[in-house]
Amino acid sequence: VHTGEKPYRCPICAKAFALSSGLVLHKRTHTGERPHACPLCGKAFISSSHLALHLRSHTGERKYQCPICGKLFLQSSHLVRHKAIHTGDRPFKCEDCGKLFGRASHLATHRRVHTGERPFKCLQCEKAFTQKAGLVLHVRLHTGERPYKCEKCGKNFRSSAHLVSHQLLESGERNFKCSTCGKAFKQASSLKQHLKTHEAREPHRCSVCSRAFSRSSYLQLHMRTH
Repeated sequence: VHTGEKPYRCPICAKAFALSSGLVLHKRTHTGERPHACPLCGKAFISSSHLALHLRSHTGERKYQCPICGKLFLQSSHLVRHKAIHTGDRPFKCEDCGKLFGRASHLATHRRVHTGERPFKCLQCEKAFTQKAGLVLHVRLHTGERPYKCEKCGKNFRSSAHLVSHQLLESGERNFKCSTCGKAFKQASSLKQHLKTHEAREPHRCSVCSRAFSRSSYLQLHMRTH
């Protein structure tokens, strides 16, 4: 049974699969199709297993606990990713630029910056993306789908990030804080613009928490805190 053969090939990116069901699921990453909808909130997923995991967020079932801080997670993979925050472990290195990553998948995505690879292609207009999430958002421009709804005003949004940004504007909260000077902003885009003012004066940035320093020696001292 386990011959290692992968006869089912994606016509879009040529990735091969041992089972036809694997190919069916994979093709949804290109098309953005999400046929499995949550009956509680309407959020949709590419597979029934992804929906089952999501349903735990409604039931509160979180079986995996961090031994360091006690935080609970729905999946063991989420716990592994979280623990890297405590350890600072970034074992995956880009051979082109030396940048370090905590996960192999993050390195693989980053590598596309160097290779120019854009494997996620829109079937309607052929625009291509480096990440699946970019394609999913783009496809919603064609379909008009806006699955994220503001409970306060009823307005719908294409992404959870757009919804959060909208909610912050409505509440007046300033949740985006500069780790260098402490100044807070309502929107992530405003913080990003603000950070540019530090880059010229403080070019040495911490790879763990993004705090910046004017001298490399200051950064080295700071890194010891992680």
